[in-house]
Order: sequence, then C-alpha cells, then structure tokens
Amino acid sequence: MKLTTEQLDLISKEIITGGIKYQDLYEELLDHYITAIEDRMENGMAFGEAFEEVNISFVNYRPPLIERYYYDVRSLRKVTQCSSGLSRLQKDYERNLRSEIKKRHWQIMGNYFRWPTIVTSLLVGALTFQFAYLVPLKIGVGFFGLLSFAPLLFLLPATYRHTMGYFKKERKFINSLKWTAIGAQASFSLSIFNCFVFIPRVVGIELKAFSPQIQAAIIATLICFYLAYSLSFYQLYRERFKVKAT
Repeated sequence: MKLTTEQLDLISKEIITGGIKYQDLYEELLDHYITAIEDRMENGMAFGEAFEEVNISFVNYRPPLIERYYYDVRSLRKVTQCSSGLSRLQKDYERNLRSEIKKRHWQIMGNYFRWPTIVTSLLVGALTFQFAYLVPLKIGVGFFGLLSFAPLLFLLPATYRHTMGYFKKERKFINSLKWTAIGAQASFSLSIFNCFVFIPRVVGIELKAFSPQIQAAIIATLICFYLAYSLSFYQLYRERFKVKAT
C-alpha cells in the first residue's frame, strides 16, 4: 500500500524535527520508515498506528551507557550519560562512518607501498628528489603547500552539486554524512603543513641550516607523501559508504 503525499510529508517532518541534518542519513531513514509502515499497513494496520509503532523504535533508541570522568575541587566524579532518539542515532553513525573512512583511507595509502605499486612510488620519489634539488627552496616549499590543499579541492564538485540540489529543492540538506567525514580526514593534510611551517620556528631550527641534499630529501619526502595522500582521496571519493539504518 503506497503512502500519500501528506503521509510522506509527515514522516519527513518527523525525521527533520528529530535532529537529522545529513542528506544521506535522512534518505536512508525515510526509506526505512516508508518500508516499515507500508508493510504494517499491508497487514491491516492504520497509518497512524503504523507510524507511531515505527517512530517509537527510533525515539526510544538508546546506545550503551557512556561513562565520563571529570574533576572538580572536591572529588573525581563519574557521570553516566545516556541520550536517545534520532539525534543520538545520527551521532553514532557519524562517529562510525568517520572511523570506517579513516581506516579505508590508510588502507589505500598503504597500497602505494606494496608490491608492485611500490616500484612506481620509488620512481616518483627519485624524480621528486631531483625536482627538489634543482629548484629553489621556496619553490619546493610552495609546491608542498599547494599540495596540502589538494585533498580539500576534491570536495568542491560535490559541495557544488549538494548546494545546487538544495536550492532547487531536490535535497533537504546541503550536508552529507559521507562528505563531512571525508572532509574531516582531508583537513589532516593542512595540519601537517602547519606543523612543518610553525614547529621549526618554535624550536629554532630552520630548513636552510641543513645541507642542500638534506633540504631536498626533506622536501621530496613531504611532496611524495602529499602526492600519495592527494591521489588516495581521488579513490576514496569514488567509493561508496552506505549508511544503513537499523
């Protein structure tokens, strides 16, 4: 039994009111609601009763209790935190998907150093060393800095599609659970670049203090890492990470 437009709107509003803010999770939950409600209506249940039965399973969603420790001036106390509902479900999916994407990303990175791909990696490393040795230091560092933004640039096409889809009323949200998780992983590249720029200043060691060969080796290593890091995101973006509602 197919649901009416008014019934679908009611389900959609309930999901959004529950705190969902990602398009892919919203679509998965909407599909789950529709399928479960239609199955119940096929067995003779009224829409209102079927909707309440399905919705209550999400409203009463409770993950395992989380214990936290904090310190105040009197004692160290243990606090048990428990939350429920769609908002809690969303946080759990977000955490799990980020962990899955991070694990898969480093698997892709590791493949560059396994046979036979490692042969290509070593060849690229040798060519990069020659490049870093022949060009001025500022150019090598500048190229390294440019590559640190490359993983984030891969997000631009998807961000544009999501934004246009939102304004065309094709999407309920601009945000995507998958792309948010990948974006968090991509920002790691900027953190490394910031460490490379600011840590030497803090400890008082400049790259110019080393011999040209060591300078070239450091720059070449960083450039090779970022080349592999950026290419790994191209593969990561193409893979599908399905958000499954339980």
